[in-house]
Amino acid sequence: MEHHRLRKYRGPETWAQVRQAYIAGESAPSLVRRFDVGYANLRRRARIEGWTRKIIAEKLDLKPIRGGADAPDGGLAALAEWSNAPPMNPHEALREAVRRAAGLLSQGKTAEATTLLRAASALEKLRWSAG
Repeated sequence: MEHHRLRKYRGPETWAQVRQAYIAGESAPSLVRRFDVGYANLRRRARIEGWTRKIIAEKLDLKPIRGGADAPDGGLAALAEWSNAPPMNPHEALREAVRRAAGLLSQGKTAEATTLLRAASALEKLRWSAG
């Protein structure tokens, strides 16, 4: 008797929910447990379909921080570059976030818009607690 491994099949509705949750910021291991999908399949779909966080950041014109923990200096050069950046006007940052979120909503990308608005809300809270 031969033993065949059962294959999991998840329909387009499940993958749409996975995509939305991933773009909104949920971690891949959490999604694997919650939707019972394969980790490798999740990463592969995200890369092929273009919904990795790096691709989304590029579409939103956000520069990913170069270096990071994998850099030889542990990402200190990238952190130093970021910390030397001129301070941004909080009102201008919030206005830009809302503008970008409106653009995303008009394209039907509600998960991305929601994530951006959450970040803007956190920025607003920081601004009021610091000032």
